[in-house]
Amino acid sequence: MFAGIEVKDKIFIVSFMDNNRNVKGIFKFYKEGLLWFLDHYTPEVIAVNYDFGVSSKLSLTNKAYSNLYKDIIETFEYRQVDKKSFREKEKRIFKSNVEEFWKKIIHKDILPADTPEGLEQRLYNLPKSGIRLNKKLLSQDKKFIGKELDAVVLSFAAYSFYNNRFETIDHEGGIWIIPRYTYVPKKEREQESSQEPA
Repeated sequence: MFAGIEVKDKIFIVSFMDNNRNVKGIFKFYKEGLLWFLDHYTPEVIAVNYDFGVSSKLSLTNKAYSNLYKDIIETFEYRQVDKKSFREKEKRIFKSNVEEFWKKIIHKDILPADTPEGLEQRLYNLPKSGIRLNKKLLSQDKKFIGKELDAVVLSFAAYSFYNNRFETIDHEGGIWIIPRYTYVPKKEREQESSQEPA
């Protein structure tokens, strides 16, 4: 299983994906609950979003992420991905940037995720990458849906790293691992889902 972790207002949102690109669950935790969850479910690879601007309101989020990242490495013995260790796939953690992936699959201006149009844009385009998401897994609370979709992209980044379908982007803090975007035609998406056991 592959995990993607996003944060909103000190709540950590986790998407779990299997090796067939099925989103198996989307969960919300405070930090202690998240650590319990990781201890019991031990995903092979964990991706976290590190697209931080310089505005002060993000500094709390940035701190929450930095502390969590260190805690996962220290508590569960995950190893950070760097350019020398792409071949090792088990118990890895890395930073990603969901905006870079959204830019690849949405070929026009990306609307804000906190608008109905922005959410629709993301929901419409996500399946084109082969990600299978049952919309019933998404929150009823609209303020969380954009972050839940980001968590789904992060779990796809973890899946992509494990399956060697990724790209890297250098930035000042190291590298981001981004899923390589390959368009999956609608016919193939329908065939794949009809072949899965009910």
